[in-house]
Amino acid sequence: MDTSARPDNELRRATMERKKTPGHRCLGRQRDGKYALSVGVPTACLSPSQLRSLADIVERYGSVGHLSTAQSLIIVGIDGEHYYEARQAVMDAGLDVRSIGRDVRQVKCCPGADFSPFGLQRTFPLATLLEKTFRGVPTPMKFKISVSGCPNCCANTKLNDFGIHGTVDGWKVFVGGKMGNTPVIGREIASSVPTDDVPRYLAAVIRTYRDRAEPDERLAATIERIGLDAFREAVEGCLDLPYDDLAAMAREAREEAARCQCIGPLGVLPTF
Repeated sequence: MDTSARPDNELRRATMERKKTPGHRCLGRQRDGKYALSVGVPTACLSPSQLRSLADIVERYGSVGHLSTAQSLIIVGIDGEHYYEARQAVMDAGLDVRSIGRDVRQVKCCPGADFSPFGLQRTFPLATLLEKTFRGVPTPMKFKISVSGCPNCCANTKLNDFGIHGTVDGWKVFVGGKMGNTPVIGREIASSVPTDDVPRYLAAVIRTYRDRAEPDERLAATIERIGLDAFREAVEGCLDLPYDDLAAMAREAREEAARCQCIGPLGVLPTF
């Protein structure tokens, strides 16, 4: 079986340039010359009616629905002239079309104690709270969140910018993980954190990252540059700050994304 593919250097360069552009954007042109939509799936759970709607949308507009590692559903193979029609169909089904930008991304989680025999904490309510409160906050680079119900870390807790896993007495908090060409394992900054305090930790980490990062710097690089102890100290120094400002920022960013041409009002497909 031959799995080789010839690199498309022009498309690669164009995609990398798009990644450097601030603001909200769709996934852009794919290798087959068509487009893709990223459908948000909070807690990675879909109702039967949503599954039926998505199956119909994929059949009408795309070639396949791909479950991403971030627990989004990517509809690939959409013709350019049908992009906005497919986008509207997703919205009409009661689902979100997610932009891809420099912000707090969808919260990833495992089934947790509601379903898993190994679960020590319930993940769905906490992941939903973090999603509704923080998704969309602008950050220097993409910022990924993961919630695992036990130390098995099925949601890849330590490979995300902010990851937590459940223990018998609360949550362990890890920061600075990432995948990519140079993966980094997240490092622990707190343990036995009560559920009600997890949003405070996330807010403090986001705030510290926004304050301390250099332009275009992932959190892992920020922590490497200033040191884990200094980063932890900065986080602990703002744990008691209210995070209403970040929550408002997230709401405004999501509303702006919905108005953005690449995922918003129907019209001419933008050129990327």
